[in-house]
Parts: sequence; structure tokens; C-alpha cells
Amino acid sequence: MRDSQVPINMSAFGTKLENAAWRTKPSWAVIATEDKAFDPAMLIHMAERINAKITKVPASHALFMTQPTVVADTIDEAAKAVSAKRQ
Repeated sequence: MRDSQVPINMSAFGTKLENAAWRTKPSWAVIATEDKAFDPAMLIHMAERINAKITKVPASHALFMTQPTVVADTIDEAAKAVSAKRQ
């Protein structure tokens, strides 16, 4: 887990965003309902704003470690959905 947590490059917050991908591309979100690092209500609000397909899972902030199947299934679902649109 140590290697997955890297310092934030604060300069990224100063970059002006002109074309957010979520405005034109589908989005998915897996939200840990027991997250203590971020308020799940805030995460749900942000996911709803971008019209993401939301999957809620009773897990902590590190859900990619504790719920890898849910995360992998969501990635698989997203890949299949995007691939189907291209055909």
C-alpha cells in the first residue's frame, strides 16, 4: 500500500482545465461508504455531477485493496460499455 500512495504534485491544482473528459465521455465511480478520508456524500455528489454510473460498496478508503473484485468488475464493465459503443 505504501507504493500506491504518492505525494500530490500541488502544481496540478494550478493547471487550467479546458476540456474535462467527463463532459463528453461516460464515467464510472466506485464509492466506499465507510471512507473516513473523504466524505462519501461529497464523493456521491461529485459522481452524480458527472453523471457517473455509481457503485457503492461498504469499504474503507483503500477499497482497491479491500474490495478488488468490485473495482475490477467496474473497470471491466466500463471497458465493455465503451467498446460496445465503438462497434
